Amino acid sequence: MKRLFHSIAVIAVLVIASLTIGSCVDDIDTSNRYTFTGHTIASFLEEHNDVYSSFITILNRGGKMNLLKAYGTYTCFAPTNEAVAQYLVEQDSIYRASLLPGSKKVIWTGVTSPNLEDLSDSMCTVISQTHILPATYLTTEMEGDVIPTMNLNDRYLTMTYGVDENQRSLLFINSAQVIASDEEVENGVIHTISAVMNPSSNTISAQIGEMKFLSLFSEALEKTGLDNLLQDYKDYSYTEGDKRGIGIYGDVTVPYPLNRYYGFTAFCESDQTFNDLGIFNLNDLYAKCKEWYPNATDPDFTSENNALYKFISYHLVNKKLLFSRLVCYNIKLLNNLFNSESNYTKRADRYEYYETMQGTLIKVTRPMSNSTYQTDVLINYTPMLTNTANPYEVEYNGIPVNIKILDPQDVKNDTTNYKGFTQEALNGSIHIINHPLIYNEDVMAGYVLNEIMRFDFSSLLPELTNNDIRWTSGNNVVFGTRGDYEFFLPDGYCKNSKYNTDETRLYYLSPHTSWANYQGDEMMCLGAFDFEYRIPHVPAGTYEIRMGYSANSNRHIVQFYVDDEITGIPVDLRILASNALIGWVNDSRTDDNGVTNDKEMKNRGFLKGPSTTYYGGSTLLRNYDGALRKVITTKYLSEGDHWLRFKNVKEDDDGKAQFMHDYLEIVPVGWMRREDISLEDKRK
Repeated sequence: MKRLFHSIAVIAVLVIASLTIGSCVDDIDTSNRYTFTGHTIASFLEEHNDVYSSFITILNRGGKMNLLKAYGTYTCFAPTNEAVAQYLVEQDSIYRASLLPGSKKVIWTGVTSPNLEDLSDSMCTVISQTHILPATYLTTEMEGDVIPTMNLNDRYLTMTYGVDENQRSLLFINSAQVIASDEEVENGVIHTISAVMNPSSNTISAQIGEMKFLSLFSEALEKTGLDNLLQDYKDYSYTEGDKRGIGIYGDVTVPYPLNRYYGFTAFCESDQTFNDLGIFNLNDLYAKCKEWYPNATDPDFTSENNALYKFISYHLVNKKLLFSRLVCYNIKLLNNLFNSESNYTKRADRYEYYETMQGTLIKVTRPMSNSTYQTDVLINYTPMLTNTANPYEVEYNGIPVNIKILDPQDVKNDTTNYKGFTQEALNGSIHIINHPLIYNEDVMAGYVLNEIMRFDFSSLLPELTNNDIRWTSGNNVVFGTRGDYEFFLPDGYCKNSKYNTDETRLYYLSPHTSWANYQGDEMMCLGAFDFEYRIPHVPAGTYEIRMGYSANSNRHIVQFYVDDEITGIPVDLRILASNALIGWVNDSRTDDNGVTNDKEMKNRGFLKGPSTTYYGGSTLLRNYDGALRKVITTKYLSEGDHWLRFKNVKEDDDGKAQFMHDYLEIVPVGWMRREDISLEDKRK
């Protein structure tokens, strides 16, 4: 919800009674607001030295004051002198308390003295960069739970909301209250905040360890050694961020990924959630895990076949997932070039499948089709299992489903149960869930994953999520002038893809509502390509494997393989659906709502596009003859890795033909044979 503050003609001073900084902020002269008489962020801070002198010292010693004097567009969250003093005392106290006898480990905060002059230059740099964004945001432009532009430390800042005793709106940035807002100057905007935003350099496992209400999860994470798998932050060997590749039309250059960051997400149960199950210590948890994973019999906690290891590893994903990006919902990108709510039908469920460190899938869903859960984000949701009396207590043979991911704003506000909650770590995100998360083959294969599993091809590559490529904000990226907002993906950048020829040119094209694509974006390959994607780990079984794409005369002729086995004759992706070789007929032109035509198309190896997604914001993909699904093969997929391979077999290719591939579908054969599935569900 967009939060509006006081009139833009004055500074909104929303003071918590416990703070003593209000009088200083009230003294800031606002008479020059919006006249742009030459103030920069730096000069504004200097003019109000009585409020910001400590922050100015940090900016100078951190090497960022000159940046705020220069031309540009920045947002600066400026803590007051009192806020800086409070921060230094608190962080020094945390550090010193961790040195006392009985402390489990030393907590390094970067602050070892309550005195500003003792703060290191390097820490000043980190603090400075935490409080500066390379883009301008007024409070009226801030909505959701995160500011979409990363700060100069390449970290997203979270937003939460509240009201004061007079029911006036309050905005918190990384838990720091905005007490004066929207001071526009020549090179950006300044918001005054009541606290220093903690520039924690904690990895995700260390961040979990600092939250006392996650003590059991943290202990299990450390005991299994899985904390060691959550340490990576950045691939410093990647040095191609300043390179540019030729674009898909050959007339402009497009950017390589700027960086190669790693990212992780942990879905965590609180101690109270465990306590409610009679779990009060690690031994209790291990005993319960052995019930949940009876075949995991290795007593070594660090073994992949240990029950505790199985349990914890199923909570960990190698993508950094903000709450607002768990699924494709209410996402607006690139000056509204893409709006997810124009791309989906109103009641279409929004979902993503994530592969965990256990090597198995979780499904995250916002069930828009279910009025009970429309505002919730759930893990392992299935409409086939219900509990009318309490929809948040759904189980199958003791295994919870429809597990709720708590809204981080609600968690942050609940200081009784979640005191000190910090969602964002240096290299990941932490989400609190309301029930134990357990992988059970009967539940997953029989219910949760017994459906059309649709994966946007970009979701197969974690690097695209972790590096602001998939669903990009576009910040700090110089795109080509074509308007496709392309990224060139060099060989070796994505671990779940393999290039078998040097001529393979793989691109990610950012979302456009005007395109006939599942989530607006698409993958594109050109050249003498031969490349592969690793197929997500699904439960062992027989599946129909399909590819969704948009057909037109610029497309390619491709040979498909699964595990290096040819899956049929080459497919000409240039052929429109209305061609007799495919036989597409609009449902409105049939006597049976397209039922017979569906069968005829399926016999030729094709399906119409899904009925839950729009082309151009108004035409269902099912009703558009350029949107197709191609059946690649039907194959038994055992446990472990399987690869989907694509090879250019167009003999007259001049390097300009496009292999556009939008999404992958993996469909259990047993599901397709069920007679109780509605026509509507089959067409989703």
